[in-house]
Amino acid sequence: MHYQILLGVTVTLDVKTMIGILFLGNLALAFLTLRYYLYHKSDHEKKLIQRFGIAKTLQATAWLFLFLRGDISDIISVYFGNILLFISFYLDSLLVLKMNKKTKMIWFRLQSALLALSIILFLVFEILLGTGNIRIAMASLGVFCVLVIPYLLNITNNPGSRFEKFIGVINLFFLTLLLLRAVNSLLNADINLLTNSFLQSLTFVLLLLLMFVNGTGFLLIMYERSYELLKESSNLDPLTQIHNRRYFMNKAETYYQRALRGQESLSFLFVDIDLFKKVNDIYGHLFGDEVLKIVARVISESVRPVDLCCRFGGEEFLILLYKTNNEQAVLVGNRIRQTVENLVFEENREFKCTVSVGVYSGLPDSDKTIQHFIDNADQALYRAKESGRNRVVSL
Repeated sequence: MHYQILLGVTVTLDVKTMIGILFLGNLALAFLTLRYYLYHKSDHEKKLIQRFGIAKTLQATAWLFLFLRGDISDIISVYFGNILLFISFYLDSLLVLKMNKKTKMIWFRLQSALLALSIILFLVFEILLGTGNIRIAMASLGVFCVLVIPYLLNITNNPGSRFEKFIGVINLFFLTLLLLRAVNSLLNADINLLTNSFLQSLTFVLLLLLMFVNGTGFLLIMYERSYELLKESSNLDPLTQIHNRRYFMNKAETYYQRALRGQESLSFLFVDIDLFKKVNDIYGHLFGDEVLKIVARVISESVRPVDLCCRFGGEEFLILLYKTNNEQAVLVGNRIRQTVENLVFEENREFKCTVSVGVYSGLPDSDKTIQHFIDNADQALYRAKESGRNRVVSL
């Protein structure tokens, strides 16, 4: 392909040149990924980044073998080059599936089967026929089969960002060209890897574009997810992993204003672990931390997704039940109390834990604030403590 650039100078960018750029570009992405991997902190995402780096390294090696076609053994260039290309694109496909949180295990198994089928068919046709056009057709079809399902799922079944879907659309366009390239190669016996036909050159140009889009896109998505994870973790109590007080108060204010407009009932529950200081004194702080984590899990599992709960401070937890009256709130409080009372702690099976719960329900009033509800729930908790603990009291 010829490109007109500054001052009318014409530059020829043939297929072999583009293969060389693909080698250098993927090698650069592999080094960039390695650097990003070393500074990344999320263990789960580090595995994804590591796999991406391995895929780019294999792809760079494959393009190098293909670039050296005629200068090295055909066994290395043709066989190893194309097989490495299949494997590297297969690893890319697994990353796409991994980043789609709705992907079921069956799709991963299908990808493995498609990789094996692509390699076997390529080797069979190469051994039996060994012509350039058939080789291109089988390589194109192999890559198409390995990538098409993950990118279709990326667009149709992925709750990800628009940017992720945009990358999926571009890749599907590339796969369409790849399919056309395979059909064209089957119909034209004169085509080989280095033929500078329009369709072949266009496919490689788009492949160059995808190398940069997919590479930088993957790293940007990882950065975006890390930022979201950091943002989410800043809203969580580090020990119990339920929401912290600051997040609860900000979110509860929104709930309060919504309930005020709709005149809908709200209920606040204060939950306090009874005699928690003795737990730390007798069994130690590590066991005390375990008790806090387990009670927090009981509370979070006892409320609806629409409700709010947080560790308010120390051994106290605060719950907001949306559109819930006093009778319903007392039922929730008793369910939490009974569940905690029946807990069995593996580290100390003789230990029994109880909680006291204070409940306050009502309709929001423009003359009152959310603090009015919280203070009354706290007062109800005080009465539960004073009347013997391990009970639910409502005002």
